[in-house]
Amino acid sequence: MNNHSCFRDQNGRVFLVVLVLIVALVAGLIAGGQIMQRTADWRAAQLFPNPRLIADFELHTADGERFSRADLEGHWNLLFFGFTNCPDVCPDTLAMLARAMDQLEIMRRDEKPRVVFVSVDPERDEGELLAEYVSWFNEDFIGVTGSDAQLQALTRQLGVVYFHEPADEDTGFYNVDHSASVLIVDPQGRLYGRFAHPLEPEDVTADLFQLTNL
Repeated sequence: MNNHSCFRDQNGRVFLVVLVLIVALVAGLIAGGQIMQRTADWRAAQLFPNPRLIADFELHTADGERFSRADLEGHWNLLFFGFTNCPDVCPDTLAMLARAMDQLEIMRRDEKPRVVFVSVDPERDEGELLAEYVSWFNEDFIGVTGSDAQLQALTRQLGVVYFHEPADEDTGFYNVDHSASVLIVDPQGRLYGRFAHPLEPEDVTADLFQLTNL
């Protein structure tokens, strides 16, 4: 490959990254209907003034059981989208959420939010691997995934964006770029808000304690 083609490839990749960021921003605004607000009552949570009901979807758990909107109803939920081969954001976020759950336990909070890790890399994240990954952080965490079409039926309405980078020619390994926010879903199955990076476990814990009191 000559220098000119390399330059074009680099420009193309920069354009793709910028495009994805723009799409993520626009999709997020559309999903919420309006800009989220952070008030003095909340340390980290950004809440939608008018929570919107999530349309039904169908994924499956690491055990192969169906997972849909009905599974989100009746309790608070924290949805985080990622993949098990993620080198930093995914393990850091899940570890932070695990610490928050531990703190809520110490505070004797019986009604803790359910943490759902949605893998956007179904080709590599299936069954036992996905189950072991999420349980390493917390045994109560749930791992779910689905086909690309099933995933997009959920991600598009939530403003979540992800795309698979080209695989390495020698190793076949590929990375997945994805939105990093933790989405808050209320007991009615509505998109209620989000926690955006960077986050401190203490701030998340305080907000979750308040949310579960609503």
